[in-house]
Amino acid sequence: MSVGAVIAIAVGGTVVVAAAIVWLVVWLNRSNKAQGQAALGRLDEELARRGWTYAERDDSVAELYTRQHREFALPNVLHPFADPPKASAAHDVITGTHRGRPFVAAVIDTSYRGSVGPELCVWVRVPVARPSLTVRKVAKVQNQVNEAIGRAGVRSGNPEFDERFEVLSEDPRFAAAVVTPELAEFLLAEQRRLRGFMFFADHVDALDQITDHRDPGQLVAALDLRCDILDRIPTAVWA
Repeated sequence: MSVGAVIAIAVGGTVVVAAAIVWLVVWLNRSNKAQGQAALGRLDEELARRGWTYAERDDSVAELYTRQHREFALPNVLHPFADPPKASAAHDVITGTHRGRPFVAAVIDTSYRGSVGPELCVWVRVPVARPSLTVRKVAKVQNQVNEAIGRAGVRSGNPEFDERFEVLSEDPRFAAAVVTPELAEFLLAEQRRLRGFMFFADHVDALDQITDHRDPGQLVAALDLRCDILDRIPTAVWA
């Protein structure tokens, strides 16, 4: 086979691959757009039925994000001179009440230490602001190592939960009051779809599998998870 033929085949193959990639990108964009439009259509029905509101953009939510991180975020010990996270815009903002609790769900454009990107937030309001708290599922070996070096988080007293989840808070007494035996059992039972949750400022958010908060099915399931968590926390925590 001549050199020219080899080059022609190589160039032709490259063109075919490039065309296939372009077609795939266009198809994915069209598919995502169609799915988004379908989700918004279903959302319109839920807005009317539930009394929720939707705004394509509402930067007051971005301002709230920035203000709360400025007032409540703890200094980053690894980067003590870094400014707290900031938000520049909030898109697809849904607000309302679910199971008697106010909520806001939005995609927020954030920036932190030079990194810029969207953050999907589904916040359910709590009665009052409390110390920040993070409960998240971790590998068993990570908890074992942390305990061995004296960096273990707050213990719940449930051995299985303490082996699978890490509880971190600036106020260990608050964390101990929040992670009740009932809540620990709930998190163990739901760990496939719920990897943890966090309290920050005056809201709770969760580490779940929601990908599009405009889809009513996903949003309602996400709100139920957050309300289920709050239902298992003693009211004395908010006193």
